[in-house]
Amino acid sequence: MNKKIEFDYEGKHYTLEYNRNSVALMERQGFTVEEFGKKPMIMLPLAFEGLFYKNHKSITREKVEEIYNKMKNKETLMKNIADMLNETYTSLQSEPTEKEGNIDWKIL
Repeated sequence: MNKKIEFDYEGKHYTLEYNRNSVALMERQGFTVEEFGKKPMIMLPLAFEGLFYKNHKSITREKVEEIYNKMKNKETLMKNIADMLNETYTSLQSEPTEKEGNIDWKIL
């Protein structure tokens, strides 16, 4: 979960990114990664709004929509959002980075 989108708008700096909690919240609101490319009118606004959940929780839906409408290069933006979502989902299955204290398991 390394990629971030940064920009300034109306005198405020924004850092947009996902974490597992923000994606889980998106999913509770109806987002599904399988439908991202099939239903962009529904899924892209959810995915874009979800980028604000980690660092800008108090932003209104109207302000998110206003910002989205003023974003340039939306096709590239959508591709990067898809990459950022993929990184977040991949992180769910990543191995722990610390060696000590990790849990070994087995099936009996």
